[in-house]
Amino acid sequence: MKKLLIALILVVCSTSSGATLKPTGPELSTILKTVNYIFADSFSEAMVSAVAIGDTTPGLPIYHLLYASILHAQMMDGEDYSHEKEFMDNIDQASDALEKWVDKNPKDGWGYFFWGSAYGYKAVWQAQKGSLFKSLLSGLKAKSRFSDALKLDPILYDSYTGMGSYHYWSSVKLKKVFPFLSDNRDDGLRELKLAADSSLISNKAAAIAYAWALLNERKYSDALKIANHLNETTEGGRTTVWLLAGIYWANGNLKKSSDYYGQLIESLERAGNQNDYNLIYCRYRKGVADYGMRDFKAAKAEFEAILAYNPPKEIRERHKKTYQRSREYIEKIKKQGG
Repeated sequence: MKKLLIALILVVCSTSSGATLKPTGPELSTILKTVNYIFADSFSEAMVSAVAIGDTTPGLPIYHLLYASILHAQMMDGEDYSHEKEFMDNIDQASDALEKWVDKNPKDGWGYFFWGSAYGYKAVWQAQKGSLFKSLLSGLKAKSRFSDALKLDPILYDSYTGMGSYHYWSSVKLKKVFPFLSDNRDDGLRELKLAADSSLISNKAAAIAYAWALLNERKYSDALKIANHLNETTEGGRTTVWLLAGIYWANGNLKKSSDYYGQLIESLERAGNQNDYNLIYCRYRKGVADYGMRDFKAAKAEFEAILAYNPPKEIRERHKKTYQRSREYIEKIKKQGG
């Protein structure tokens, strides 16, 4: 959830120059509306909007990819993998249908873009689950199709969202495991900025990805400018609040960090249906920030709340060190009379 969220929403149409999947007119408006729902954490409304697009392409690749993108956003938001099979099934159906579309319409850059997006989603998910070799293979397939899209349509800037994400994160993450990979992080940053500035449907997704990359580069002020702008234009959805909390945590602003992790806690509790992973994560960081400000009462309340959760066994195991450190902080507070 903390990383970057890439919600590339899709639609199909025809133009006088030939069959294309490029969104225009009412379809484009519906796509942008769906994007706004996702960034506002309104996933049910996004699902309704996806159905309203009305994909008529054989195999329904647009619908399956759109549906998968919403499932992906939901799972990342909740750190919940329960829809993994449904997500992967829809990605595979979209990819198969898009391959057939491209075979029949080899001059359609948007077909290649959406096909690359399907592989991109798969690569991100495989990396999230720790399957780095599979993620690399899917990422290379995505990169190849984005490259094909740009050869056919050099101003299809949406493709730079996927290209930039691959170039940057493969350089800073996958290269540690696969040293033969080139270091293309600077290309990735440039491509993500271009996508954020110029994409038709992917500008918000690209902006989030670009800001997380800037945060990773410790360019806090640049990342913060993007995060604040997104927060103003996305109704303060959790995608942006995660970014703001992460920036202030990284640059050592304890007050702001505590405030934004507190906002996330409130938002997650309102959303309900939590497996407690993110609540534990946020309460720990808020507790550490409060402790750093010597607000021991507030810090102790956060650490005790963590110990009071009864999450599934898998979540408790993933947070094993968090539980241990929370107990240690409580002991420190007690020794200081808190």
